[in-house]
Amino acid sequence: MKNADRLVYLTLALLLAAVAVFAYLNMGDAELRRALEENREFRVMVDGVLLATISLQTLVDLDPKEFTTTYATSVSAARETTLRGVELRVILELLNIDISNASRILISGLDSYYSPISVAEARKEDTVYICFSMDGEIMKPRSEGGVGPFMMVIRGSIFAQRWCKYVEAVDVIS
Repeated sequence: MKNADRLVYLTLALLLAAVAVFAYLNMGDAELRRALEENREFRVMVDGVLLATISLQTLVDLDPKEFTTTYATSVSAARETTLRGVELRVILELLNIDISNASRILISGLDSYYSPISVAEARKEDTVYICFSMDGEIMKPRSEGGVGPFMMVIRGSIFAQRWCKYVEAVDVIS
C-alpha cells in the first residue's frame, strides 16, 4: 500500500471518529430537546446559565394577549393569523432579569435556528412575544407537524422573517 493510500485511510478513520464523538456529545442535547417539547417548556438563561424553565401553564397564568398579524413562511403564502402569547419583557420581569446591561437576547429553536433580539426591542411594549396559540388552538409541537409548542414573534416584522418557531431557550447575553 502506498503512503498516499495510507494517508487517505487514516484521514477517513479520523473523520469517522470525530463524527462519532460529536454524535455522542449531542445525544444529551437531543434528549433535553425532546423533553422540552414533550413537556411544553422552554428555558430562560443568562449568559448560558439556566435560571428557570417556563411551562405552557406559566404563560397561560400570565394573562396572555391575543393579536392579529401577518404570517408567512418560505413555503406558504402570507396570511392573517391570530396569535396568543406573553410579552418577552413580562417573562423577564417575572424572573427579575435585568437586561439594562445586556448586549442582546438570543432566542433559540429546537431546530437549531437562532434569532437575536436587541435589548431595545425586548424592552419595547407590545413588540416581542412568546406565543403558544395560533388561530384559537394551542400550537402543535414540531414532532406533530406544528410550529410550537412556542414561537417567538416580533410584531411588525415583515413576513415573519425574524420569528423563531419551536422555541427552546431565551438567553440574555451580557
